[in-house]
This record gives sequence, C-alpha cells and structure tokens, in this order.
Amino acid sequence: MAGCVGRQGGNFPVMLNLILTWIAVGVALVMVSGRSSAGLLLAYFLGLSIIHVPGALIHLEAEESNWTRLGFEQVIIGLVAFLVGAIISRIYASLRRPEQTAGSSPLHDFSRESLAALNRRALYYCLFGGVAYFVVMPLAGAVPSATAIISSIGSLMVIGACLRLWVAREGRDWLKFWSTIALLPVLPFFTVIQTGFIGFGTYWAMAISSFLFAQSKRRWLYFSMTPVALYVGMSFFVNYMAARDDIRKLVWYQQAGLADRLYRVGDIFSNFEWLDMSNVKQRRIIELRLNQNLLVGAAVAKLESELRSYASGATFPNMIIALIPRALWPDKPAIGGGGNVVTEFTGIRFARGTSVGAGQVLEFYVNFGTWGVIGGFLIYGWLLGYMDLAIIESLHRGDQRRFLFWFMIAVSMIQPGGNLVEIVASVAGAAGGASLINYFVQRRRGAAGVHIVQRSASI
Repeated sequence: MAGCVGRQGGNFPVMLNLILTWIAVGVALVMVSGRSSAGLLLAYFLGLSIIHVPGALIHLEAEESNWTRLGFEQVIIGLVAFLVGAIISRIYASLRRPEQTAGSSPLHDFSRESLAALNRRALYYCLFGGVAYFVVMPLAGAVPSATAIISSIGSLMVIGACLRLWVAREGRDWLKFWSTIALLPVLPFFTVIQTGFIGFGTYWAMAISSFLFAQSKRRWLYFSMTPVALYVGMSFFVNYMAARDDIRKLVWYQQAGLADRLYRVGDIFSNFEWLDMSNVKQRRIIELRLNQNLLVGAAVAKLESELRSYASGATFPNMIIALIPRALWPDKPAIGGGGNVVTEFTGIRFARGTSVGAGQVLEFYVNFGTWGVIGGFLIYGWLLGYMDLAIIESLHRGDQRRFLFWFMIAVSMIQPGGNLVEIVASVAGAAGGASLINYFVQRRRGAAGVHIVQRSASI
C-alpha cells in the first residue's frame, strides 16, 4: 500500500497540526469525562488512536504520504465530532436531572458487607465471562445465533475486573487491587491463544485501564507511565505480527492443542525485539496494520475523483439484516464483509484469508463523505457518553441490573476497527446476554427471598 501513495510535498506542517489536534481532543475528553465516568470515551479514543496514530507518526516527515494525510484528516474530523457528541450527552444529562448527576451518591454509603457482595459478583462475572468466551464459544460455533450472545458474554471479564478494581479501591484492599491489575496484560495473550486475534484482548485491557484512570485521583501517575506502556505494547505488537501467521495456522487450521499454542506464543518472547522505528521490517508492520489512514485516504481519493460513487447509506440495510437471528433465518447471507467494503471503495485487494475491518471512519465516509463522518461520530460520541454516565451512576446507586446492561452494550461498541454490521450484531448480542443474566439473577434472588420467608414462617 505504501507504494500507492500520491506525491505531495510539504506534508510535515499539516501532519504535525493534525497530531497536535489529536492530543488536544484526548485532553478535552479527559476533562469532559471527569470522575463521573466509566472511562468509555477514553477507551474508544485510545482504540481509534491505535489503528491510526502510529501510521500518521511514521509519515510525519514523509514527502509522499497523501493517502495517509487524507485519511488522518477524516479521523481528526471524526474525533472532534465525537468530542462534541460527548459534551452534548453531558449537557443533556445535567439539564434532564440536575439533582441526580452521575456520582452524586456518596461513596461511603457502601458498607463492608455490600462491598463484599459486589466483590463476589465481580468474581462471578470474570469466571462466567471467561468460561463463556474460552470454553463455550468454540463449541457453539455450529449453533445459529449462539456465537453473538456468547461472545458478548465474554465482556463480563471486563465488567468483572472493573467492578473488582472499584471495590478494591473503595475498601482499600491493595492486594486485591494489584492482583487484578496483573491480569490486564494476560487478556491479549489469552485471545491470541484462543482465536489468533490480539485486538479483542487489547481493547478489553484498554477499557479496564480507562475505567481505572477515570476513577483515579492520581492521574499524573498514569500519564507518567503511558510512554513506557506504549513502548512495551508496540514492541509486543511487532513481535506478535512476525509470528502471527504461524499462530493462526495452529489455531485455525491445525486445531492444535493448548500446549502447542502456548509453546508457539512463547517463541515470541524467546526472540523478542524491542521497537526500533529505524527497523524497516517493523515500520512495514506498522504501515500495514496500524495505518488505517491509508485505507480511508484511498477511499477519499477515489470518491473525490469520482472514480466511485458514494454508497449513500447502501451499507446500512445490512445492519438490519444482522439483527435477524440466524436461528430464524437459516439461509441468511454472510454480511460481515469488511474486506469487501474496503476493496470496493479503495480498489485495494487483499490476500485470501486476510482479515480487514473497514472501521467507522471509512464506513461513515464512503456513505456520505465528510458529513457522514461528522454525523456518525456525533451520534457515536453521544451514545457512548450517555452509557458512560449511566454505568457510573448505576454503580454509585447500587443498580446492578442497569450497570450490567449498559456496560455490556458499551464494551461491544468499542471496536474502532470493526464494521458497523458486526458492531450492531454485537450490541444486540450484548443486550440479549445482559437481559438473560439479569433475569436469572432476579429469579435466584426471588427464590432466595421466598426461602427466607418460608423459613421465618416455620420458626
């Protein structure tokens, strides 16, 4: 793809201004969220940044990076709209319920007993989510509509970890706190072994870290640790990419056992190379996998030159089809199609078996141009902003049903590189999964209450 970029000099000032704007949007999101936040806005911002900013940085001083610049411009426009949507959600919440803003309930209302109960719930979430994602989902692939719900239930690991960290901080239980923190790097490791993909585990770890950051009073500590975390994370990524094809052969085609998968992933660390931006091989990896700007820019160039017409919403009906369970429509066509959308609107073809996500920036743009990016991210920012407030408010008020419902949906939306069809299906699965869990929890509580009443009557 690098060889396809157009010629345009004097790129440095433009790219530098775009990167500075990106930093300003990130700071503004942190300020807007405050401590009345579950960190979802920051998590999405970081997820979008991972697939766009490294590519922009390696093209900062490049003379021939027209596609990267065009794509990154649309990313920044989308992020600014996302920020505005988040601000609107805050203003709307304050006008609608000024006396019940998120986080208004005093934290010290939680007794030791209630914190212990929340901790047990957190452990159940982690255990149930882990079993669903790593044990049940591989076995349920042939069951229509089951995968969407079960994969969404896997997000319970994220919710359980966040809840456990919150309980540990409120109860000043630092052993519990740090033992949970130690599990964060393991999430990407687990998803690589299970599915051959590092993205899900990375987004989960970022969601947990963002939740923790949003609730922290010592944010300077996180800022100071960020450069180290980014360097280590990027180093791990380039090493993972070097071994990715072999890992996926074991996982996808050979159906290798756990021991063989662990052994192959362990090779990553035995031949570990730290990130070196002068390394041509590593730059190529970043260019191919962390420079989504190229795909967006190629679509912008093709559509602006009128070599291809805008979709004008033609990709959206697939989202409605995605909501219909395959159990009700056994012959439902496969509509994920991220690679098809990218190839259709950029002209770039990919090797067979290559996983390509269109991402929200590209999908909004190919439908309605820059106005589509603005409108799409405005709505996305408002939705995540609303859920962000609803989650933390529910936690403070002890409403675990609402807390779980909105948190599961929000986690399913934090897929910046995914296709809207897949996200809609994930949201539907998360809503269904959360409703099922809440239903069974409520029935169990009701049964426990009847048992207590009957016991009291017999006494």
